[in-house]
Amino acid sequence: MPRIEFVHPEGTSGEVEMNLTLLEAAQQLGFPLNHECGGCAACSTCRVKVKEGAENLSEIGFDEQDLLDREEIGEPWRLGCQTRLLGDVKVCVPGPAEGP
Repeated sequence: MPRIEFVHPEGTSGEVEMNLTLLEAAQQLGFPLNHECGGCAACSTCRVKVKEGAENLSEIGFDEQDLLDREEIGEPWRLGCQTRLLGDVKVCVPGPAEGP
């Protein structure tokens, strides 16, 4: 099972099932990862900055890339609602006033 670490003042870490989205992993671990659109790749509030293990994440799909392009957000940022865990990762979650 992959291990994920959410770097944030209220962050957490733990092992979760393979192929969960980062948002689903956060929910399983009780971490409140913001997702104003409900996880539909429509708002970018669930974005995270990949610190370690980018190779252990799913490839960027069309919906994710489209929103990242529109928001002018590039690597190492990913959308938690669209990115699936394939191995161990460490992601940084921005605070409310932070952004890419």
